Amino acid sequence: MKTSHYELRCLGCGSLQADGEEGFLLSCAESHAPSLMRSEFREKRLTPRDGERGLFRFADWLPVRRSFPGSPGPIVFRSEHFGPRLGLDNLYVIFNGYWPERGAAIETCSFKELEALAVLARRPETDERHMVVASAGNTGRAFLQVASRLGVRLVVVVPEIALPSMWITGDKHPDVHLVVLAGNTDYLDAISLADRIAELDSCYPEGGAKNVARRDGMGATMLAATEAIGRLPDHYVQAVGSGTGGIAAWEMSLRLLEDGSYGGRRPVLHLVQNSPFTIMTDAWESHSPSLGSTDELQAREHIREIHAPVLSNRHPPYGIRGGVFDALSDTHGHMYSMTNREAMEAGRLFFDLEGCDLDPAAEVALAGLLRAVERRYIASSDVVALNITGGGMNNIERTGRKRYLKPDLIFDADELRKDLTSAARTVDARASAMLERRTM
Repeated sequence: MKTSHYELRCLGCGSLQADGEEGFLLSCAESHAPSLMRSEFREKRLTPRDGERGLFRFADWLPVRRSFPGSPGPIVFRSEHFGPRLGLDNLYVIFNGYWPERGAAIETCSFKELEALAVLARRPETDERHMVVASAGNTGRAFLQVASRLGVRLVVVVPEIALPSMWITGDKHPDVHLVVLAGNTDYLDAISLADRIAELDSCYPEGGAKNVARRDGMGATMLAATEAIGRLPDHYVQAVGSGTGGIAAWEMSLRLLEDGSYGGRRPVLHLVQNSPFTIMTDAWESHSPSLGSTDELQAREHIREIHAPVLSNRHPPYGIRGGVFDALSDTHGHMYSMTNREAMEAGRLFFDLEGCDLDPAAEVALAGLLRAVERRYIASSDVVALNITGGGMNNIERTGRKRYLKPDLIFDADELRKDLTSAARTVDARASAMLERRTM
């Protein structure tokens, strides 16, 4: 698949740029305020590919160079039990996880597998360097799984708190590496370490929210929902840590509006955070286009307290051009802060009514939906798309194929913080040795 079916638009200066045969463009080269890039596709109508299943059914609206046959995708169904319990006549569940009875086959039990597939499909085949990905949990697991299956060179960096989430359902490829940052660390610490490793000659950064393939891969949830419903939903609900999934849904809705076949109204975004770590919710409720200052120690403590640790980005793409604030403003959206107890109670209710266990982040989203209905932001007849970003852990456990991974390399955060110059040399030396050992 050639790159000619898409270009990248800078949301800051408006320039349109080619990704290039060897490129992996993450930001505009012009000098202006930080802004996201956005994919623009030659095909302006949503045309799912006949005979293709899963994510790459929507390949014409993905910034990719190839597709991977047999890859999974989201499934969508109208809720027959949970929706009516809430008084909603048209609640559609976008399920991303492992639920064979419903045809859901994402074995990492997270919609982050969609972004991993899209990002690795965008990667130039001629690039032999290691892609470096930072993660708070689910993203790392997804990239480890997909890269191992495809044999792509990869380094995943996670904080120690995320180590229990590092499992896959097959063998880890020798050129796929797991790096853990030990101590009182979080996602932002992992990002900092990943950025340093990505500076090595044998590596390059995946890019996070700046990577258009990451956003468009997750945005396939909006495409799947709209195709299943036959129109754009009135409301879209999702839990967020960085907010990238919310941005992705918004961007896909804009393309569907341009298509013109699915209605002319933007879905209202309902984005949910897990209390007490709610920096974006706090900013949005203050009508602020920028995040307020937060005490680092307090933020770390709040992250330790939340039910869904993956919802814990201390530096999310909130105020950047094309970021969360713009998405919420454009859709007249809402944000919610839900407690651990509220999330777990919502998760139990879903399990009792629909029959599948959910990822903690998805439970947070459910609690947010309950709050939106309670506040009457959503009417009983409205069409609602609820993104269940992860679920089916119990189902995958029963297969007996989960394999927990041991770190290939561990860094001690306290040691690295003592002397930044020395720390940089230590990271370079140890990471280089790891990569050389594995690729010889």
